[in-house]
Amino acid sequence: MAKPTILLGSRFRGSLKNLSDADFDRVEEALRAIPDCFGHPHVHTGLSIRRLRKDVFECRAGLKVRLLFREKSGALEFFFAGNHDEVRRLIREL
Repeated sequence: MAKPTILLGSRFRGSLKNLSDADFDRVEEALRAIPDCFGHPHVHTGLSIRRLRKDVFECRAGLKVRLLFREKSGALEFFFAGNHDEVRRLIREL
């Protein structure tokens, strides 16, 4: 299976502006690790990738930051970064 491509949506890039430098570094680290881990449950335990909806996944970038993404045609499209409460609010709106 080929590694998925990572796509960063404009909303995702905008949500990164609210992060501290340390959290931003954790997000970058998670984005680098995800292509090797997605679809291999025993490999991604540190990222805690899980399905929230039929087409929406979440992964962790450190203790406080969650990343939301969708799988589309061999790519992982990231559309939001935020804390647990922000993610829960957004998921209710989808």
